[in-house]
This record gives sequence, structure tokens and C-alpha cells, in this order.
Amino acid sequence: MSDNIFRDELKRIKPLVWNVYRQYLPINEPNEFYDMVRDYPERQGKYFRAGLVLLANKLYGGNENDAYLSAACMQASEDWLLIHDDIEDHSEERRSTKEKYKPTLNALYGDELAINAGDALHAIMWQMLADNARKFNDDRGWRVFDKMQDVIRVTIEGQYQELMWIRNNRLGISEQEYYEMIDKKAGYYTVVAPLSLGAIMAGVLDEDLEQIKKWGMFFGRAFQIWDDVMNLTVNSEVQGKEIAGDIWEGKRTLIMIHLFTHCNLQERAYISNIYSLERKFKTQKQIAYVLDAMRNYDSIKYAMEKAKEFSVVASDEFATIYKNNEEVDAVETIKSAINFVVNRER
Repeated sequence: MSDNIFRDELKRIKPLVWNVYRQYLPINEPNEFYDMVRDYPERQGKYFRAGLVLLANKLYGGNENDAYLSAACMQASEDWLLIHDDIEDHSEERRSTKEKYKPTLNALYGDELAINAGDALHAIMWQMLADNARKFNDDRGWRVFDKMQDVIRVTIEGQYQELMWIRNNRLGISEQEYYEMIDKKAGYYTVVAPLSLGAIMAGVLDEDLEQIKKWGMFFGRAFQIWDDVMNLTVNSEVQGKEIAGDIWEGKRTLIMIHLFTHCNLQERAYISNIYSLERKFKTQKQIAYVLDAMRNYDSIKYAMEKAKEFSVVASDEFATIYKNNEEVDAVETIKSAINFVVNRER
């Protein structure tokens, strides 16, 4: 299955969703503040999650026009969460549309102002959700509102878990613990949530949304693990983030877990010391050491194989559940999306 089908779909829907989203972004006084608020939205990422909202809506026979605002809400949530995430991770670079990458909002303006801009986008997202709820004469908009509240809560729980691992310098994490964390941050937020929003806007009942989890969680795992692989293998000019940023930030990834499990005691002690350091105290030499060790122990290769494995499981489950679905175009595009996540460079 070619991933170009999904790439083309994202190109199609992006301006449609952006046209709705941008109407909620103020151009007011004070100018500098609202420039900050619009910064991440105007960088315009892939619109991956927004694309899944519209695809699920089509898959379940919905009207695409009804789902644009829900898709825009999903994109707004991504933007304010990224602002806060970059602060929590002490990230320094984030992709831009006009440039390959540029400094994060916190690097440009400091943590305090970046948090404030993120809070503003957070408020804008809830305004969009409220408008969406009032727009229709049925309960679909309010169900989207309720679903989004649950999505944000679960995502923040996953973020808490990851941040506590870093704070406590916990490296002996099991694969199962890692999967439980990314199921909240990637499985639910990145895949199951947008698919559920689109399905809700198509009139799908809550009890019928459970079938999305059967394949969506594996889809999300493939997405996140491949993200971690790209961080160590793809040039920063291409991926829009600094290479090896996860090591600089002390992220607990499947790659790190595999390395920590397979390296010898002396290496483990040295790597543990590197991960215990704040970003500003780490050296390029230390980052290179960890990266070389990940290559030598085939930790990156292992993660690539697991991502592809989860992608296959997701694809097989999806094909079984929707084998009789009449929306052939949507079915084929979602199959392409599952293939896309393990064949991308950004």
C-alpha cells in the first residue's frame, strides 16, 4: 500500500482545516503577544491528527463539512500541547513551514511568555469546541467536547508518567511500562482520539467507538516508536527537530530501554550518569557515545522492527473490521496512513 495516498489527502485537507482554524487566531493588541499565540499555528505541521478526524468521518459516512471545526480543534490542541511540551522537555528547535526549523517558542521568548501563549491557545481550543457544540441541533458537538476533555486528561497523565521517569532518573523501565505510557500519549491522543472525533461527527455511538481502539492503539504505537527512530536517524533539516534531541532531553524511548537492557554494567553506569544530567550539562561527546552504543547494540534496528510489527497488526485488524465498509476511498486512505507512519522522515 503506497503511503502517497495519505500524503495527498493531508495536502488536500490542510488548507481546508487551516481556513477554519485561522479565524480563531486573534490579530489584536498587544501585537507581540498575539504574534506569539499565532506562532506555532502558523508553522503548520503535517495536520496528521486533523487528517484522521476527517478520514474517520468519511469512513463512517459523515458529511466532511460538519467535521472541519472538530479537525481544527484537534490541531489547536496539538499546538498548545507542543508549546508546553517543548518547555517541559527544554527543547530548542521546532519545525516551521517557512524554514526547515526554527527556535521553539520558549527559546525565542522564555518559558514564562511561552506558557502564557500556550494557555491562550488552550482557551481558544475550548472556544472552538463550544462553538462546535452549539453549531448542531443534536448532541454530536457536545460529545466531541466531552471526548476532548477525556483526551486531554489521559494525555496529561501519560506526560506526567514520562516526566517522573526523567525527574527520578529511572532507566530500568520495562517495555510494557513504555507501551502503557505511549498508549496514552500516542495511541489515544494521536490516533484513537482524532478518529473518534470524526466518527462522532458522523453519528457513531459511544459504544461503537470501541472498535477503533482495537487497531488504533497499535497504529499509535507504530507512530510513536517511528518518531523516536527518526529522532536519531534523520537529519534535523529534514525532520524539523534537532538530531538526537531525545538523548539531550533524557527521553525514555524504546531504543533507550533496549540499550539499557543489553549493554554491560560499566556502560550502563556511564549511560545512566549521562541521562541524569540536565541538558545544559551534557556534552556533544556524551551524546555521541550514547548514539554509538544504540547503533552497536542494534537498539535502533530493534525499535524499527517493533514499529513495523505494530503497523502490520494495526493494518490487519483494520482490514478485518472494515472489510465490508462501503467507503472504499476512506478505507484505502487509512491503510495508506498506517503504512505512512513507518515510512516517513518527518
